[in-house]
Amino acid sequence: MLGAPQSNPVRSYDEATQRVRAMQALDDDTILPEAGTKLYDHGGPTPLVAVLLHGLTNHPGQYRDFAPQVHAQGVTVFVPRLPEQGDKNRMTTRLAKLTAEDLLKSASEAVDIAQGLGERVVVLGISTSGLLCAYFAQFRADVARSIPVNSVFAMLHFPYFVSRVIASLALHLPNLWMWWDPRVKMQELPATGYPRFPTHALAQCLRIGDAVYDAARRVSMLARSAVMVTNKFDPAVNNAASRSVTRAWQRHTPGRVASYQFTNLPVNHDIIDPQNSKPRTDLVYPVLLSLIMQTPA
Repeated sequence: MLGAPQSNPVRSYDEATQRVRAMQALDDDTILPEAGTKLYDHGGPTPLVAVLLHGLTNHPGQYRDFAPQVHAQGVTVFVPRLPEQGDKNRMTTRLAKLTAEDLLKSASEAVDIAQGLGERVVVLGISTSGLLCAYFAQFRADVARSIPVNSVFAMLHFPYFVSRVIASLALHLPNLWMWWDPRVKMQELPATGYPRFPTHALAQCLRIGDAVYDAARRVSMLARSAVMVTNKFDPAVNNAASRSVTRAWQRHTPGRVASYQFTNLPVNHDIIDPQNSKPRTDLVYPVLLSLIMQTPA
């Protein structure tokens, strides 16, 4: 079971930028230029800092269009590359060794760094990184707002307990590589993301969701606010599981938790990447931007 994250918040802007550069130094020549860790800053601390976390098999380029829009509002935007992702070789096998602990360590470091970049921190992430955002909502008091988007608490439309059993079994079976869409295989969009995933990596991500799901029923979340975002027509997740977490948070911390469901989008899971097969960023970005800018003081 995953416990509360180990955190070491940065206290100065100079230290924060140094640690950003250290993360960027990990982006060697095997990493796509657009896939490296990105910092959109204003030359000094700002009232609000947004940490944007990309989904599994994608990279910071997922926010190539959205991050500048947030930055234009006077917000410092930090988009870290999460472990083993962004490789130039789309068929790389480096994700085979990914663990929940690896993801949490990297994402926690990003939130630590963000503390030194400005006054308040908001985290937003999609899919498996929606789980990371939910985790920070549950366990970090230094997060002013968490915005999990299309979080994979339960795969496909399986009930939560069924998804949990499948994920547990996957970790004990051989690691299999599966196409995100076996109909198109290498033609899967975005063209710079990985078109397949290892079953162990996905199951490791779901461990993060399990930790949140269990804790949310027992104890109050620590973040100052959270907004759970879903797409009514998401084919990849069971929105009922996200609603269960939202209700649990609301019971323990009334007035600090809200939800938003898109009802005007096509059947689609990745609603952020402008290069996905059904982009409606004209509908999605204004809502997400508004939720970020409404981060409480």
